[in-house]
Amino acid sequence: MPEQEPITDPFLIQLLEGYTSAEAAEIQQYMEQWDAATYTSVAQSILDHAARKGIEPLKYLRKAHNFNKKGAIRVPKTGYRGDSSAVYRKSGECGR
Repeated sequence: MPEQEPITDPFLIQLLEGYTSAEAAEIQQYMEQWDAATYTSVAQSILDHAARKGIEPLKYLRKAHNFNKKGAIRVPKTGYRGDSSAVYRKSGECGR
């Protein structure tokens, strides 16, 4: 079995802190579907978004993964924002 590389991203260390190995594996699986956009790393992006929403990171990732785009509006409607991303919002959802 190959030895795992040590984690050098301080944001990833912070993100995985306090989670079981199964939960950490789940987080890393969700991270593969995430983009760092303007952040230093994907982990930093997740930590910031979860903190702004007031949700613990794994719960935030699960919620984002299970988000049903039906009835949501793409922002911007075409193309991408300045950071090469697009988001989907349901009516009444804040743009923070």
